Amino acid sequence: MKDLISSHEASSLICLPSQSEPDICENADHEGMLIGLSERLNLPVMLHPQDLVNPHMLICGMTGGGKTFLARSIISRAHAQCGFNFIVIDFTGEYSGIAGAIGASSSQPQDAFGKEQCSVYIDLHSLSEPKKIDAASNAFDAAAGAMRSRRSSRQVFILIDEAWKLIEKNRGLETIIREGRKYSVGLITSSQLLHDTSQSILSNMATIFIFKTTNARSLDTFSKSFGLSDQELARVADLDRGSCIAIQLRRSGARSVFVIKNIIGIRDTEQISIMGRISMKISVTEFDALVADLCGEGKIAALREQAQASQIGLADLIRAMMENGADRRRVLPRLQRMGFSNAELADAFSAAMHMVESRASARDATNVAAARMGDVNGSK
Repeated sequence: MKDLISSHEASSLICLPSQSEPDICENADHEGMLIGLSERLNLPVMLHPQDLVNPHMLICGMTGGGKTFLARSIISRAHAQCGFNFIVIDFTGEYSGIAGAIGASSSQPQDAFGKEQCSVYIDLHSLSEPKKIDAASNAFDAAAGAMRSRRSSRQVFILIDEAWKLIEKNRGLETIIREGRKYSVGLITSSQLLHDTSQSILSNMATIFIFKTTNARSLDTFSKSFGLSDQELARVADLDRGSCIAIQLRRSGARSVFVIKNIIGIRDTEQISIMGRISMKISVTEFDALVADLCGEGKIAALREQAQASQIGLADLIRAMMENGADRRRVLPRLQRMGFSNAELADAFSAAMHMVESRASARDATNVAAARMGDVNGSK
């Protein structure tokens, strides 16, 4: 009987679970948007459309799981942080708030394909069902024509909710799905029952967000279309509200499957109060864009939580941003553009610098004391 085994034999007996975490993007210089935090390592999940097979996204799951909340958040972040344009085709009126927040106009779909930042909102909720379908079909035809003749490379997303199924055979929609990648045009849509979604849609989606569902046929479609394991399918049926499984197909051929435990979303009317001599309220979208610009997207969640816990003072905000990597030379011009006066910024910046230096001195004193204590214990 063999009493000892080699390390190679021992390693073959150990089962290590795979670490389901988002891959690092292939080109970190690409513009990206924060989606939420990963389940295992609590890492920021960034969406970089340029690194994926195509920019198309499908959001699916049961009603109330968070599909619309995620779609609104993607619109807000992509517009504020990346300067992307949107065409929102709204059958029910539920996107009117976010359309107003990003300044979308009621102009023609082709206006979104110009060189300037311009988003378009097509409100169909007051029309009869046949007229809604006709208007949506015409919008996709116009968008497809403008896409092929455009001269700008600005990313454009077209969002349509469940109603895309009503115009599934539309030629413009099919053109955008098949050719959108080479023109920097993406489709964002959603579905409650995945098995009702056509294979042409499923096979052309590089990003899929799956919220909770217990529908057996939809789970079977997940398995067949995206190769989800039995364990992953069980996880889909057990997801909490606001959590989802994300699947991403990258240009490199890599395929990522991971759980986003917490969608970091934006509500249309959510604001943050910045207190000072001249107090100001800014939208969460503006705050996230400020932090992303000065500190990086990975700092958004922590600084937003700090700012929302109470009305944050302007000096405290400047200090927090500098302690999280903001270049002090860029802080003042960025806040000036938001409307703070030079006099207020001078006072707040001086107070912030004093707080930063005081904290640094306190840390140095603590480190010196700890080192001395170590020397004393060592001598004993």
